[in-house]
Amino acid sequence: MPRTPATPAPEPVEPAASADSESTTTTGSTVVYVASPSYLDRVRANRMGPVAAALIVGGFVGLLLSMLVPVPANVWALMLLGTLVAAAVGFAVRYLTVTRSWGAQVPAFLGTVLGVHLMAVTGSVTGAEFGQLGAMLKFDGPGFDDGLLAAFAVPAFSTGTVLAALVAAIIAGWGPRDEE
Repeated sequence: MPRTPATPAPEPVEPAASADSESTTTTGSTVVYVASPSYLDRVRANRMGPVAAALIVGGFVGLLLSMLVPVPANVWALMLLGTLVAAAVGFAVRYLTVTRSWGAQVPAFLGTVLGVHLMAVTGSVTGAEFGQLGAMLKFDGPGFDDGLLAAFAVPAFSTGTVLAALVAAIIAGWGPRDEE
């Protein structure tokens, strides 16, 4: 078979550099693109990034799920909602950390303790407010802000919060450890 000569590579044209996504560097006739890190890469590189993300996700999901706690708070509903908080925090920390060590498990534990505690106490105190659509919009009983203040006043370590936090720590730290 006859060989066809290779066509020479076209000269690279230097594009206009955008300040947001990437920067370019020219070395001779070669253009080198240097991408700036994304927001998630910045969180991963920050030492306190996974801890802050765990606390934010735990508090936000816990307060959202506090509205689903039934009027007479029962164990099964609190276990199911606590498992949802543990899964949200565990997978968020797993996604944001590079290693599968104590550096991933401790933030997941702390974020889940906060989230489950806020969910259980706030939902239990304000459960009468959202039940039967606030007793047909008369809203008697303590409000959401009173429930949140009660959650901040009560100690956070109960058996349910610790068990849910252990589940989140297992989710965040599951897998082989990175060898350095």
